[in-house]
Amino acid sequence: MALADVHHNFKQFFEGLQMHGSGSRYERMNLHSWMGEGSVQRLAPRQDLGVAAVDFRLNDDYIVALHTQVPMVELSCCVQGFRRVEVAGREFEMRPGSWSLQFANPAEARMPFTKNQPFQMMSIAIPVPAFHRFMENAEGARSVDFHRIIGTMPYRMFQEAYDPASSYLLQQMMETSIRPDSLSLELECRILELLSHAFRSMLLDREQRTSGLSRTDLSKLEQAREILLERMSHPPSLSELSRLIGLNEFKLKTGFKERYGSTVFGYLRDARMETAYRLLQEPHASVTDVSMEVGYSNPSYFAEAFRGKYGMNPGTLIRKS
Repeated sequence: MALADVHHNFKQFFEGLQMHGSGSRYERMNLHSWMGEGSVQRLAPRQDLGVAAVDFRLNDDYIVALHTQVPMVELSCCVQGFRRVEVAGREFEMRPGSWSLQFANPAEARMPFTKNQPFQMMSIAIPVPAFHRFMENAEGARSVDFHRIIGTMPYRMFQEAYDPASSYLLQQMMETSIRPDSLSLELECRILELLSHAFRSMLLDREQRTSGLSRTDLSKLEQAREILLERMSHPPSLSELSRLIGLNEFKLKTGFKERYGSTVFGYLRDARMETAYRLLQEPHASVTDVSMEVGYSNPSYFAEAFRGKYGMNPGTLIRKS
């Protein structure tokens, strides 16, 4: 069922825009005139590939609410306008002229759109089993794993500006998608070529660009990240973490910052807050219990940290939920 649910996620987006298609593999749906002008094209060349080509302008500010049901990977290519998505109290923005690789666990999300802003984007969604299959080498091994990338976070995004090669591939993809005589084989080839280039640029080459760190170092840093997430309520000290993974403190601190874009305990703090945000929305949640679960023995300190990140008290989130 997970494969079909990738298409269900797109269906939620279409229905959020008051569009109700026929469910066919290829269809174009136009916006209602009272909402704006433009269309969304749905493409489903096969069960584990879903594509949405969006080109519209809305008359008023509008929010599409989504609930992803299964983990998924999505490549979004932003041609015109800004795309924003809000997940677990954090806002992520995709800029025109860029593409983003997004990893999502099941979560609530909101997509705000600004009135009178032309918006053009193409998104490709695949389920995690397909992503893992694509990441395997000829011997069946893979160096990139969905769960190591996202951990317990609800959402993670990599974003880059187009280079000439990716821009050309996107142009070919869009041209193929609108041609009525295009074969499914042609469309699949364009999609897979675009995905391959994105995975290479934002995941595989990114690992190789991490300077001064061997594959063993990278594996140890990944181990350190997993330990932080698993022992969130009682994390080890920096020196203890260094001993646990067999990497000296200096390389742990500098390598972790280079690899994950944050200090060791900055990463832990963000992970705690993101976990707390999710737990506070569950039935019968209490501020005290959640603060203890994410490693704050003092609920007042927890509330202060939560306010600093999300601009509201944790109790407010409980009442809203």
